[in-house]
Amino acid sequence: MIGAITMSAWYVWITGESAFNPIYIGYALLALVVGFIAQYTSRRTAIQHAVQLQLHRQAKQLSLLSDISLALQRTNDLRSLLHIILTAITAGYGLGFNRAMLFLVTDDEGTIKGEVGIGSMCEEDGYKIWEDIFHNNMDLHDFIRRQHEAEIKDVQLNDLLRQITIAPETESILHQALHDKRPYLIHDIDLNDPVQHRLRQIFRMQSFAVVPLINQNKQIGLILVDNNINHHPLSIEQVDAIVPLAAQASVAIENARLYDQTVKMSITDGLTGLYNQSYAQRTAELLVQEADAADRPLSAILMDLDNFKHYNDTNGHLEGNELLIQLSRILRETHLKTTIPCRFGGEEFVVLLPGVKAKDAAALAERIRSRVEEEPFRYRESQPGGRVTLSIGVAEYTRGWTWDELLKAADDALYEAKRNGKNRVVVRKAIPQAAGGVDG
Repeated sequence: MIGAITMSAWYVWITGESAFNPIYIGYALLALVVGFIAQYTSRRTAIQHAVQLQLHRQAKQLSLLSDISLALQRTNDLRSLLHIILTAITAGYGLGFNRAMLFLVTDDEGTIKGEVGIGSMCEEDGYKIWEDIFHNNMDLHDFIRRQHEAEIKDVQLNDLLRQITIAPETESILHQALHDKRPYLIHDIDLNDPVQHRLRQIFRMQSFAVVPLINQNKQIGLILVDNNINHHPLSIEQVDAIVPLAAQASVAIENARLYDQTVKMSITDGLTGLYNQSYAQRTAELLVQEADAADRPLSAILMDLDNFKHYNDTNGHLEGNELLIQLSRILRETHLKTTIPCRFGGEEFVVLLPGVKAKDAAALAERIRSRVEEEPFRYRESQPGGRVTLSIGVAEYTRGWTWDELLKAADDALYEAKRNGKNRVVVRKAIPQAAGGVDG
């Protein structure tokens, strides 16, 4: 319109003709119509472009959710699940954040603990990773398969993250997000928030987003994301894209925890918390196979509480159970690197020691015996000699044996310890005399 009016006015001034010439008016109206059509077309094109971008983002998110759903269904391993979730958030194929960290709520009181993270601590390493992604045209499944490599690359991030424990009474944005059950976008670090201050100090965060993981009103954990490499500002739309993934992650993590609890219950003694007889049997058979194949030592310690029936009859079965629980604590605390303590039944316990010779197993058995003898158990004065004691048999695997034969050797040594006065360690085959009453 401006162009039409300007040209018409210039032509009228040059020619001296009337400004109300129908040709000029028609020209102005034509310009007006063309302008409106052009503006309408431009607006429609912009709207269509925005819709196409939105549909593209939604299609990508649906595809990502589908891929993640399939990946999560293939494993019940919590560690693998967490890696898959964070991969979907950080991978270029996924949501594309530079760094993601996952925190889990570890108890009913609301303690938050750093668990696992993906991303670099410095820009140089971050750009190297992106360059590798670009040249190798990697997709989400490539990232998932490279879990071990990612853990090695991000070892500094994970070491720092796993040192973070946030008490439930701490007032922080993380507890606020869990309480409100909604994500928060932090543009500027609030130094009055001790958690935000700590995140800035440890991870050099300038801004971040936090998304809670909630499953059926149960607090599972949180996901933190930031762009510490390219420093692209975070937007609400980007944060909202994490929410459906967070919902999937919450269900998967809770299911994995329930699975772990079920597995643990199936292999754990309900009273003492040690491994049960079934687990001891299966594990020992595998250890015997490994010892035979690799020609490596394997020892077994079999122990029995002396005069336990007398303790039960005198003090009651509840006190007897408490004694077994305290003995289990001692077994957990008195151990070698590869110790596998198990409750074998009643007052009988077995300790499997892969890679350990009889001499070292006997030394461990003697430490256990001495500590039990000196432990101020309740009602120990009611026992013969005024103390609680153990009889222990030790045996070392001989090539070609079965687990039953190794167990029989340890049981024979235990029987000999009982026959020779109890409260002693007996080893199946002769070894140098050890301090503290070890019989060979």
